[in-house]
Amino acid sequence: MKTIVQVTGKSDTNLWLLKNLSSKLQGDHFEIQDSIVNQKLHATFCSEKDFDLEKDILNHKSEPLDKVPFMPVNRLISEDEVNDILETLSNVLPTGQYTSGPYLTEFEDVLSSYLQKKYVIATSSGTDALMISLLASGLKQGDEVIMPANSFAATENAVLATGGVPVYVDIHPHTYCIDSNRIESAITGKTKFILPVHIYGKHADMLSIRNIADQFNLKVVEDACQAIGIANLGEKADITTLSFNPYKNIGVCGKGGAIATDNKELAEKCIQYSYHGFAAGKKNVKAIDYGLNSKMDNLQAAIGLQRIKYLSLNNFKRLLLANRYITKLSTLQNEGLIEIPELNGDNVWHLFPIKIKNDRRDHVMKAMKEKFNVETDLFYPVLAHKQDTDLVKVNYQEVHLPKTELAHREIVHLPLYPDLAVEEQNLVLEGLYHVIK
Repeated sequence: MKTIVQVTGKSDTNLWLLKNLSSKLQGDHFEIQDSIVNQKLHATFCSEKDFDLEKDILNHKSEPLDKVPFMPVNRLISEDEVNDILETLSNVLPTGQYTSGPYLTEFEDVLSSYLQKKYVIATSSGTDALMISLLASGLKQGDEVIMPANSFAATENAVLATGGVPVYVDIHPHTYCIDSNRIESAITGKTKFILPVHIYGKHADMLSIRNIADQFNLKVVEDACQAIGIANLGEKADITTLSFNPYKNIGVCGKGGAIATDNKELAEKCIQYSYHGFAAGKKNVKAIDYGLNSKMDNLQAAIGLQRIKYLSLNNFKRLLLANRYITKLSTLQNEGLIEIPELNGDNVWHLFPIKIKNDRRDHVMKAMKEKFNVETDLFYPVLAHKQDTDLVKVNYQEVHLPKTELAHREIVHLPLYPDLAVEEQNLVLEGLYHVIK
């Protein structure tokens, strides 16, 4: 009797799908879970039984390549997505419901179902989602927030803007996420929060973080702005934040974010902080002293409802491309020249990081551009505790994070996005082998 696997479109079952389709599993061994998030993934695998993953799923280019861009914004949205968005805009624009309206509630409901969280509050950015989450969770002036130093500035800015004090902890050298083994030694009497970041789309060690938080009565605010689609997202956090910036795995046409939680009281506070302090459903009637103007616009929510249909398919394409990198770069890793990520079920491959050994990172990036016209990048070029600001000079001069700093000297990110063609990726690989060897 055959076992039918339910493919949810999240990172764990997407990896199962990749491994089993690679071994020529027949289509009736799995079913794509019926949901709006899986709509395009479902349509793809319903079209035929036998798949050549590279030929049938990934993109191809027949014309000669003149360059490989790192993350071209005009290629982060497909023609099909553009057409869907134009159609929905033609429906929304005549109504005049650009800020508030039914699409906002529908988008929150879709996210709630997908994330398996009771409450979702859509916001105007991932940064606002972080700020609101901290405020609603009770952060007070001077409270310490344990976090990594290798995230985008929004993570630390949200803490600083709400009166918190970032306390930077070193990362695990292979995952680039905060090292849970180093958290306990950073806890003081002022510590109130742990703020893990699923950097580059990789899930942090949330089980250990939750255990530490429970032991010391700390709250966990989860920065998942790069990580929508990870399995078990939000299970170990008090509150989870997302970003829908156009560069993320799913974006709106502008800025957007969301907050997810199972805590009703926390959700009510988030609603209040997201819209001028007003009580839910009572505009102009304040329930708290102040709030932000940070609700997602109805117009952006309508766009989000169209783009989210592509999320699982696009994340699966990212997985296929990551798998090609890992497979084809293994020789360089075995020779000790680079370090590549592991292929596992807790990553949605927002970015693809590798480490270049022997102090050759900058040379490799320059040579890739000059000799092969392949763009690479570094996320993020300045670590939080190394910024040239008065705050850093006063408070963080003596902070040393050896694992974070070493990774920062070695890391480079390779092009990876759903529209990246196999031929483009092959040129990236060719360039790396030529330059590094």
